[in-house]
Amino acid sequence: MKDVRWARWTDGRAGPALLFVCAVVEGCLIPAPTEAVFAALAIARPRRAWAPGALAAAGSVLGGVIAWHLGATAFDRYGQPLLARYGLMCELEALGALYRRNAGLALLTSGYTPVPYLLYGIVGGATGVPLGTFVVFSALGRGSKYAVLAGLARIAGPPVRRWLARNPWRMAFAVAAVALVVLGAWIR
Repeated sequence: MKDVRWARWTDGRAGPALLFVCAVVEGCLIPAPTEAVFAALAIARPRRAWAPGALAAAGSVLGGVIAWHLGATAFDRYGQPLLARYGLMCELEALGALYRRNAGLALLTSGYTPVPYLLYGIVGGATGVPLGTFVVFSALGRGSKYAVLAGLARIAGPPVRRWLARNPWRMAFAVAAVALVVLGAWIR
């Protein structure tokens, strides 16, 4: 299926690099979905979906560590304004309480909640969650999220790729929708 235009960029180095950068940025700066880039890579090569999944998880954890440092060292100057920009200040107390009860469980489930991972990192640093705990449980949580998505891509990837090849306008619509969501989150 090398003739599918939307998937051409996934054959080179640009796709994995873009995925890693998106995951890092999502973890520390913009609450935007990295899953769209992951999906393009995973659908292009469903049998190899584990590799971009591991790359996305690693980038996400790295972004979370950057956010953790923002929370630990510069919460008032950078962390709080960033959370306020995205309307996440109301979540601050609830996540802090969750961290006090069970930080590991909070981080293990972080990939499956509607709360942006950026919040987990900043609040983790601000509330004193140990960096080692943050990294280990983030890696397990983010890794399991992308392992599930890679498994789905392995199973559903080939039929989805054939469907998109027959209906390329749907991929263009999906890319435009994701771009609008990211732009809306950034402007807000």
